[in-house]
Amino acid sequence: MNSGDTIVAISSAVGAAARMIVRVSGPRAFPVASSILTAPVRVDHAVVSVRLCWESFTVPSIAYCFVGPRSSTGEDIVELHIPGNPLLARDALARLIAAGARQAEAGEFSARAYFNGRIDLTQAEGISLAVSAANEGELRAARQLLAGELAARLKPSLEQLASTLALVEVWIDFTEEDVIFITPAQIAEQLQKLDDDLHTLLSQATRFDRLTHEPTFALVGWPNAGKSTLLNTLAGQQRAVVSHVAGTTRDAISAEVVLQCGLVKLIDAAGIEPEDLDQRFSPQAHINSQMRKIAEKAAATADFVILVHAADDSRAPPELGRAFDCVALTKVDCSDAVAEGGAGCELRSPGRGDDASPQHAFFPADTLIRVSAHTGEGIETLKQSLDALAFGRPGGASVALNERHLTAIAAARRGLSEARAAAAAPAEIVALHLRQALDALGTITGQITPDDVLGRVFATFCIGK
Repeated sequence: MNSGDTIVAISSAVGAAARMIVRVSGPRAFPVASSILTAPVRVDHAVVSVRLCWESFTVPSIAYCFVGPRSSTGEDIVELHIPGNPLLARDALARLIAAGARQAEAGEFSARAYFNGRIDLTQAEGISLAVSAANEGELRAARQLLAGELAARLKPSLEQLASTLALVEVWIDFTEEDVIFITPAQIAEQLQKLDDDLHTLLSQATRFDRLTHEPTFALVGWPNAGKSTLLNTLAGQQRAVVSHVAGTTRDAISAEVVLQCGLVKLIDAAGIEPEDLDQRFSPQAHINSQMRKIAEKAAATADFVILVHAADDSRAPPELGRAFDCVALTKVDCSDAVAEGGAGCELRSPGRGDDASPQHAFFPADTLIRVSAHTGEGIETLKQSLDALAFGRPGGASVALNERHLTAIAAARRGLSEARAAAAAPAEIVALHLRQALDALGTITGQITPDDVLGRVFATFCIGK
């Protein structure tokens, strides 16, 4: 990756569109771009109407001109917005390469922006995540990184750590003068606060792998509770066979459901039959046992478990060895239950079951949602609940951390711990551990260098006058 030449690439999505973008960046961006235009663009241009010229025709386009270092890459940039024909874009790309530009490598525009100080490493990661985002959670995390939220959260810790290291290193230089710039107690106190700040950051953040993972929900409950009907309703298609006969579903059936923040997978597990000791050696008992194992496996491997329970069923829910994340009280429009005075089946407004009947008191009110696949009651409320469980509520996590961030923070905390333990040891040992912690934390944004620490020394003290 040579940062001294001029690069070019198609920067818009592949495929037909109203407009496509061909971007040129580098020291010769203006003359290279001008070579395929009827009139040259100049550095004093900002936005100008141009015409791309071919041998027999011209095409109206728009050129956006950015002069380095005040551009996204820190170099001269020309963006040609041309009619959205992929053939035109590819031909323009080939002609720009023939004029002296080079096909950009993967991520090279962002790399140049980083090396020229326009973005830090976390913002570069935000660009990559925004391009590949598959759900609202990933896109929200990308926006946070692009806005520099992670760098902003780390900046006070980096500055405090660098300042502490500067004081310790100055102390080393002045050991013969019997001057103490920072005491061991002050070192331990400052490092403890830094460690607490990093711990708070970890506790408030979420992980990228959780955002990229497709969350799974297992629908479990007694037979004929309406699990298959609910799966079909949420998926918007006939995925499971529906029948009033209990035990129709004997295997686990899955379907993808589109929620507001992304895709989730719903698994319709077989209904869990109550054990009948008198029939435990019958063929049906063997089938029921296999169905229970399938349901238990689905519940054990799913990210979340949704208990599906009929509103006219007064039984306690089946035991599965893990708590339910949500309860869907189905068949609330059940006319037979209303006629018989069945509790929980009278028609009410959709939403959470704060008014659940006494016989359903074993369901926590804040997890109970009354639904009807027949009338649509509560379906949107249930979807919103699944969305919140799978992707979190907007503004819930301050930042998202990937494996590189987590590894760096863990290494920094180890360095802080070792420096704190050695606070009363010779200053050289303390400085070594502090430098390790600073280097580890600095790798996240890629902005801390030995010169930064040296600069703090000269900015703080009058040395050698």
